[in-house]
Amino acid sequence: MNEISNYISEFLKAFSDQTRLDILYLVQKEPKTSADLQEILQKSQSTISQHLKILISNNLISFEKEDKENLYSIKDSATSTFLSEVYTFVIQKNKEKLKDFIDSDLRDILP
Repeated sequence: MNEISNYISEFLKAFSDQTRLDILYLVQKEPKTSADLQEILQKSQSTISQHLKILISNNLISFEKEDKENLYSIKDSATSTFLSEVYTFVIQKNKEKLKDFIDSDLRDILP
C-alpha cells in the first residue's frame, strides 16, 4: 500500500503547480506548441519545458511532431474528465470563497 500511496502522491504533485494547471487547461481547449504556451503564459522556454516534461512523464499530455515543433495536447479523455472533476470538486468545497468566480468564469474552465 505504501508504494501505491507514494505513486499517487507523486502523480498528484503534477497538479500542484499553477503553471502546470494552466498548461493542462490550455492544451485541453486545443493543442498548443511550446512557443504558444510561452507566449500565453509569459514564461521562459526552459520553464515551459520543465513543466511539459512533468506532465508528459505523468501521462497527462502527449505530443506529436508538426513541422519542426511539438504540438501538445491532453493525453486522453480520462485526463479531461479528471480535470473537470477536480475543478468541480474544488469549486463545490469553496463555494463562498469562489462565488464571484463561479458566476463569471466557470463556463470557461469546464470542457
